[in-house]
Amino acid sequence: MVDYLSKEEIRGLLVKWVPWNLRVNFLLILVGIVICYHDIIGAFMGLMDRRGMLLAGLIILSFLITSFIVPRTHRIFYDEDIYGNIAQTMALSDQAGYCNYGTFEYDEYKPHWITYNKQPSGWPFLISLAFQLFGTNEINAFFLNNMLFCGSIILAFFITWHLTGAYFASFVSALAFAVIPHNLLWSNTAAVEPSACFFAGVAALSLIIFIKTGKDRHLFLTAVLIPLACQMRTESLLMFLWVMIAILTLSPRMTISKGVWTWGLLIAIFLLPHLLHVYSMGGESWGAEGDKFSLAFFWNNLHANGTYYLNNKHFPMLLTLLGTVGFLFSRHSMRWKGLILVWFLLFWGVFLFFYAGSYKYGADVRFALTSFMPLSILAGMGAGFMRDWIQDALSRTKDAGAKIPSTISSFRFPVSGLLILLILFSFVPFLPLIRQEGQEAWGSRYDHKHAQEFIKKIPRRSIILTHIPTMFLLWKQGAIQTHAGIDRPDLIKSLLKKYDGHVYFHYNYWCNTKTERNRRLCQAIKERYMLKEIASAVEQDHEYGLYQMSLK
Repeated sequence: MVDYLSKEEIRGLLVKWVPWNLRVNFLLILVGIVICYHDIIGAFMGLMDRRGMLLAGLIILSFLITSFIVPRTHRIFYDEDIYGNIAQTMALSDQAGYCNYGTFEYDEYKPHWITYNKQPSGWPFLISLAFQLFGTNEINAFFLNNMLFCGSIILAFFITWHLTGAYFASFVSALAFAVIPHNLLWSNTAAVEPSACFFAGVAALSLIIFIKTGKDRHLFLTAVLIPLACQMRTESLLMFLWVMIAILTLSPRMTISKGVWTWGLLIAIFLLPHLLHVYSMGGESWGAEGDKFSLAFFWNNLHANGTYYLNNKHFPMLLTLLGTVGFLFSRHSMRWKGLILVWFLLFWGVFLFFYAGSYKYGADVRFALTSFMPLSILAGMGAGFMRDWIQDALSRTKDAGAKIPSTISSFRFPVSGLLILLILFSFVPFLPLIRQEGQEAWGSRYDHKHAQEFIKKIPRRSIILTHIPTMFLLWKQGAIQTHAGIDRPDLIKSLLKKYDGHVYFHYNYWCNTKTERNRRLCQAIKERYMLKEIASAVEQDHEYGLYQMSLK
């Protein structure tokens, strides 16, 4: 195929192929869940006591914090609008792409210009399911991320549980994941990273269970989970590499198993569109000139991304220390601990060579999210070791004849409680961070906010020229890329006639940037058409407005 089709033709093929590939993959995941139903129910039934109530309390509290205390806002503009519009287009027209020209005729969505996105379509596909069930509303994407965050807390617990068999270590892993500030912040956005973290975790858990049991049903579920887990972000494909490393390390005999090869073929089939996606996107600019991956970025990114876990400014350093203790000293399988560390290093290390991979570069701290689960698992192991070590030290002190309070020497709970209290106390200084919107992307955020107010002042049956059609289309407002006003004056003339003059120009964030091309385009629209102000707003030195267009 790559020999006969251009990259552009492959993308055109993927627009139609990807939605159905993801749907069949997801259907087989549901089949796998049904097949493993008794195992899943049994795992939760084993926690039908106060231990389960404690875990449930943590999940409920985490949901309330990320949903109602953390500001519900976009943090990566305008990517989150693109994800939502791809989901809308996938749900309503079976096409995996974002729309640069779309209209609504009495609520019927008609996408006219479809562009295939540089990022994989796994996350938009999940949003599309929510849109199909509950309607096209971006609040559904926020709520979905809230739920995925809670699901990841459960995954951190059960991965540690299957590796250690210890409740305390497992609970601390879940707690550690729940109190990471950027986990909370990004889980109340429509960004892709929470889904990438969740599906990496669920694929890892399924593989761990399969390696422990060797049962075919667990192999099947693992095989159908891996392709979807690899299609959240571009680097999510590293999860497939981790699975291969885990199998070769823990059970190399599986590589000659007929069942593994059979289901491995299924993985390959579902991954084929993604591999074509990676190939067809090779060489793209990704919004910047020059090399995208290079050793030249390594030292700067290493300093930024290494100190992130150590300076206690955006990430609790206590969790890093516990994770280090867990890897070095906990009495669990060194092979499994090594694999969890490799999981962390893969998703942390890949960004050291990326041009925008620094956690201090704008909103790109979101790239850290996929490293949080393996670190939380090691932190749980470290807390378990510390609890046992302190208890042993107290026992030895008591045996030596020292007088210590009986409540400390006789029970594990006080030491466990103190360690949990210490983790919670380490989280308190980060509460101001999780409550703030922050100044990052303020210009785009106010563009988003004002645009929602602007469209209330125009008829529903109208169309807007804008740099961000995806944003308006998500709000069920017809929109078209601004450049059409210059490149396709014939189309604008027909739209003016079709919509009885209700064609508008959105003076937006991009018209305020220092990029000459964007400013020149906005100025060209002003010069070519008569513009009547409908609404306007100002934020610092940025001007925003909506203008009704007519021919000069």
